[in-house]
Parts: sequence; C-alpha cells; structure tokens
Amino acid sequence: MHRTDGDGADPRRWWMLGILSLALFAIVLNNGLLNVAIPVLMRDLGADIGQAQWIVDSYALAFAGVLLTAGAVADRFGRKRATLGGAAVFGAGSLVALGADGPGQLMAARVVMGLGAAFIMPGTLAIIVDVFPEAERARAIGVWSGVSALGVAAGPVVGGALVGHFWWGSIFLVNLVPVVVVLVGGALLLRESADRVPRPPDPVGALLGTAAMAGLVFGVIQTSGHALTSLPVVGGLAVAAAAGTVFVVWERRHPHPMLDTALLRRPAFIGASASILLLMLGLAGTLFVLTQRLQFVLGYTPLRSGLAVMPVAFAVALGTLLCPVLDRRAGARGCVAVGLSAAACGVLVLGQWGEGYPPVFAGLVLIGVGFGLSMAPTTHVVMSLVPPERSGSTASLDMTMQELGTALGVAVVGSVLAGRYADAMAGAPGSVGEALRAAERAGGEAGRVLAATARQAFDDASAAGLGVAAAAVAGGAVVAALLLPGRAGAEAAVAPSAVGPRESEPIPAHQGSAHPRA
Repeated sequence: MHRTDGDGADPRRWWMLGILSLALFAIVLNNGLLNVAIPVLMRDLGADIGQAQWIVDSYALAFAGVLLTAGAVADRFGRKRATLGGAAVFGAGSLVALGADGPGQLMAARVVMGLGAAFIMPGTLAIIVDVFPEAERARAIGVWSGVSALGVAAGPVVGGALVGHFWWGSIFLVNLVPVVVVLVGGALLLRESADRVPRPPDPVGALLGTAAMAGLVFGVIQTSGHALTSLPVVGGLAVAAAAGTVFVVWERRHPHPMLDTALLRRPAFIGASASILLLMLGLAGTLFVLTQRLQFVLGYTPLRSGLAVMPVAFAVALGTLLCPVLDRRAGARGCVAVGLSAAACGVLVLGQWGEGYPPVFAGLVLIGVGFGLSMAPTTHVVMSLVPPERSGSTASLDMTMQELGTALGVAVVGSVLAGRYADAMAGAPGSVGEALRAAERAGGEAGRVLAATARQAFDDASAAGLGVAAAAVAGGAVVAALLLPGRAGAEAAVAPSAVGPRESEPIPAHQGSAHPRA
C-alpha cells in the first residue's frame, strides 16, 4: 500500500515531480544544446542547411511519430516502466551520437533519442495527473511546464559553453548526467500506475500518423532547394495528405483508437492544440535562425551567442510566475492570447533589429514572458478534457502537437531562410558557412566583399524567416482568443467524463515500485 497524506495524496508527490521534471528538462535542454551547435556541426561534419534541418527534425519526427503509441503502451504496461525505459533509450542514443562522423550517423542517433524521449514525455505528465489531487494539479503542471520552458532557455547557454570549450559531442555527453539521476531516483521514488482496463496498441494508426507527419515535414523542407511543383515537394505533401486522411478514417472506426476523435469536435481542445503548435512552430524556427544569425552575421562565438540568449530564461520564469494571476482573472483564453501576442511581438523585434544587442534583448524578453504565460494553461486545458485513465494517451497527443510544431518550425522557417539566401547568393558557395570559408581562403578585397555579401544576404533571409515565425505565433493568439475557455467558461470546457470515477489504479509495490520513507 502507498502511504498518503490526509487528503489521500502520496506524500512523496513533490519529490516525484522533481524527478519527472528533470527527465523533461533533459529532453528539452538537448534541443537547445543542438541549436547553438548547428554552425559548428555544419563545419565539422560538412553538413548543408538542409542536412542541419534534418539533424534537428529527425529527432522531432521520431518523437512525434511514436508518441501516441508510447502513451498507449504506458497506460497499458505502466507509466513508470515507460518513463524509465525511455530514459535508458534516450541515454543510449546520446552515446551513439558521440561517435557520429557524418550527418547521416548523427541523424540516426537523433532518431534513437527521439524514440526514447517519446516514452519519457507522456509518462511524466500522466504520473503527475495520477499522483496529484485536483486542487494541486494545475500548480504541478505549471511547475512541469516551467521546467520545460527553462530547458528551452538554458539550452543555448549551456550549449554555447560546451561547444566553446570542448567539442560538439559534449552536447550529447551532458545528457548522461540527468539520465542517470532519473533512472536511479525514478526507480526509488516513482510509483507505478496503469489502467485497470487497458487498451491494446494501435500499430496501424501509429504507422499512418508517422507517415503523415514525415511526409509533411519532408515536403516543406524540400521547398528550400526545389520548385513547389517538383516531385520531392509534391510527393511529400501528397503522402502527408493521403496518410493523414486514412489515419483519421482508421481512428474513427477502430474499437481502441490512439486518437479520441471526439476531442477533435471540442473547441477547447482545438484551440489549445493549435495554439501550442503555432507557438512551438514560431519558437523553434526563431531559435534555429537566431543562433546562426548571431554567429554568422555578428561573429559571436558559440558561448557568447548562448549568453546572448540567456535573458529569455529569466523572462520565462517571470511569465510562469505571472501565469496563475492572469489565468485567475482572464482564464486560459486571456492568458494564452496575451502570451502569444507578446511572443509574436518579440519575434518581430528580432526580425527587424538593426545594429547592437538591445533589440535582441527586448525581443527575447517578450518571447520568454509569452512562452511562460502560454504553456501551462494550454496543457491544463487539454488534460482537463479527459478522465485520468486516458492521461497517458492524452499527454501523448499534447506532446505530439508540440513536437509537430517544433518540426514544422525548423522546416518552414528554415526553408524560407535557405530559399531567400540562395536567391540572393546565386552562383556563390551553397551555405553561408561555405561562403565565409571561401572568403577566408580568397583573402584580400575579393574575400572581404564575398564575406560582406554573404552576411548581408543571410541577415535579410533571417528577417524573412523570422517574419514567418511571428505570423505563426500571432495566428496562435487569434486561435486562443476565439476558442479557448475564458474564466467563466473554464468549467464548461471540462468533459463530463473527466469528472467520473478513476479507472487508473496504482500497481502494488511487489511489481517493481520501491517506497523510501517520505
């Protein structure tokens, strides 16, 4: 039996939250580490912009593609087992990445890491829903979301320090520290839980969903080097449309679907999912562009570029602190709409900055506050729409929207960046890194002209990409204002089934859960 407080809650729940948040932090941090290392990876591995996009997106596609299946597996076989197993796979993928000597090997390692992360993510949120009483759940989700945002903000700083003092592989080596802590601490502290009436996996749905997302992102990435009517672009988008259509039809007819299609008719779910997808699209695209712009155009070192992005960490913390106050007064609708509007303004400021650092600082602060205001309310809205026994699969769906937004952000904004740069530099070396290396080899006046031209072309292309990112985030603000529940409508947004009896129960201690003293 599990010891409980007077309200029936596990007294170790805040320690559990610490372990679960650390697992989430490790996953999110790694993407930030990679973003700041992209210029170095492009140089050392000989990768072009398209390959750099796939190094980022291969992780996101593997992650998003199996998230729904991972959530169903966690609900069926145990959320603790899924979380710790995913952490072990994530650590193994990080070890493989250390030995990569080419873009293809690094992409494969990132796929392994994405598969592991897919089993960590839904387990963390599902366990939080399971162990925290309703009165504390929103606060716990807020902490969980804040840690996620902190990982996003800390990634460039830590990555810059690692790449500046060590080699690029150190950004994967550092993953092993939190992985070990999560494996040991999770084995001792986390309690096991699973559905009393588990649903079987849906492998056909998983394959169809993965094919749809992979085709979509592949088609968008190919627009950077091919015409819109070319076979790679049209073929990728056609696969996405066909697989997506069959996926929806299959899920509506399957007796145990991964995706509860009834949610697709709930305005609150549509608003929360679309808002977070567009926020992540804009944020991922912005970071992809900004880290390169700071290094290629302004000549920052990796460490300096990481420190330049650091203000966003404090702004995220500020936004997370302000979120409960604004949420109580304006509901999820007002909180998320204000947050996304602030973030969109921040991206616009970054896109239009002139000389100097102050505009970068202002833009990052706006983005960080907006991110902190938006993450927890959207997640809480999604999780409140379903009963606790569906927490694993629903958390997977929420994470899928985030990862799909991340993948599309790098694809869309990266494609605009690459396309605009290629148009401006017709006949010159392919990427800005190649152009700068060619200028260094040429030397003299010709080298200086080539370097200045390449930097100006990349700066202009960056502004165009950031304009697209800002438009996406602004679109998310409109969606939030139209579809998310306000303060008065918050209760009405909760599905009736969410208030029913719990069908998820803890698994007895003899099945693998250890219980140290509280």
